[in-house]
Amino acid sequence: MQKWLDTRGGSRRCSQKPSTNEFPVKSGSLWSLVLAGGHGERLRAFTKEWFGAYRPKQYCAFMGRQSLIQHTWKRAKALCPPQQVVTVMDQSHWGYVRTQLVQESLGRVVWQPENRGTGAGVFLPLSYIRSHDSNATVVLWPADHFVFPAEPLIQLIREAAALVQDAPQQMVLVTVPPHSRENDYGWVLPGEISFHRGGCQVREVRRFLEKPQGSQLAKIAQEGGQWNTLVVIANVQTLWEAGRQCIPEVVMPLERHAGGIGTSSEHQILMNLYRTMPTRNFSSDLLSLIPQQLSMMELTGVYWSDWGRPERIQETMAFMGRSIPSGLGGEQGSMFCVRPDQGHLFYEKLATVSG
Repeated sequence: MQKWLDTRGGSRRCSQKPSTNEFPVKSGSLWSLVLAGGHGERLRAFTKEWFGAYRPKQYCAFMGRQSLIQHTWKRAKALCPPQQVVTVMDQSHWGYVRTQLVQESLGRVVWQPENRGTGAGVFLPLSYIRSHDSNATVVLWPADHFVFPAEPLIQLIREAAALVQDAPQQMVLVTVPPHSRENDYGWVLPGEISFHRGGCQVREVRRFLEKPQGSQLAKIAQEGGQWNTLVVIANVQTLWEAGRQCIPEVVMPLERHAGGIGTSSEHQILMNLYRTMPTRNFSSDLLSLIPQQLSMMELTGVYWSDWGRPERIQETMAFMGRSIPSGLGGEQGSMFCVRPDQGHLFYEKLATVSG
C-alpha cells in the first residue's frame, strides 16, 4: 500500500516519491498537516448511539452536513492549495472516510499502519513534507476541534506563519482564553510580550502543563493560564529537531524511513517500524518539555472546543442553539445548558465579535 496519495478531484491516484514536476511547490511554502489518526475511544458509545454505529469522531457530522474533518480541511485550504494539505489517517478508517474524500478536493493522505499517539501522528506525515520541501512552514490542525467563527483563527495563523517564515527558529502555539477550569486540556502560562505582529501579541511561554489537576489547575488559572489548542506553526526543520531532542525513539526511526519514501520497500519498512514504535503524546512528551522554544499567540473572539468528550459537544450545541437527538441527554428537542462557570461575559463578547 502506498502511503502518499493525491486525492484531488476525488481520485485516489497513488504517487511515488513526491516530485516537484508533478506537484511544483516553492521552497519554504506554507503546508497544512491535518491530524486525523485517532480512534475517538472516549466518544465511542456516544457516536454509536447518535449515528447507529461507531465511527471515529472526526468523520461525524454533529451539526449540519459536514464532518469535523471536512470543516478542518476547509480551514486548512483557506491557507494553502490542496496539494499542500497533508492528512494523516489510520488505514483502518478507509471505510469511514472514502465518501468524504470523494467530495473533497483534498490533496494528500498519509496512512499510518496503527495509532501510536500524536507523537508518531505528527512526525510520520511531517517526514513526507520534509522530503518534499525541507524549508516548509507547517501548520498542525487537529481534526476534532470546533471553531466558530473560523476567520479569526485563519487570520491569526497567517500572522504566525509570516513570523515563522521570517524567523524559522520560532515555533508558535495558538492558545485561547479559558472559560472554565477544564482539567482535561493542556494549559499554557504566558510570559513576557516579545513583540506585536499584525496587531497580535506574541508572548513567551513561561510554562506548559498538560492536564493539570487540583491546586495546580487552580494556580495556573489564577495566574492567567491559557488553553493549548495544539495548533502549532513551525518550520519543518525546527520542529524535526525538537522531535529529535524530545522523542528520538519516534523521530529517528521515521528519519530512516524517509530514505525509503517512493521506493518499492517503503510499505514494508514502515510496517516494520510500527511493530516497535512507542506511543508518545506530542503535547506532554514534546511541547511541555520545551517551553523556552515556544512563543504563543492568543486567539480571541471565537468559540473554541476540543470535542474529546460528549459533554463538550453538548455544551457547544447548546451555545449554538442546536438540539440533540432524542435519547442523548433528555427529552427529544431538549437543550443542554451551558455551565454557569463558563462565564456570561465571554459569551456576550463573542456575540458582539461574531455580529
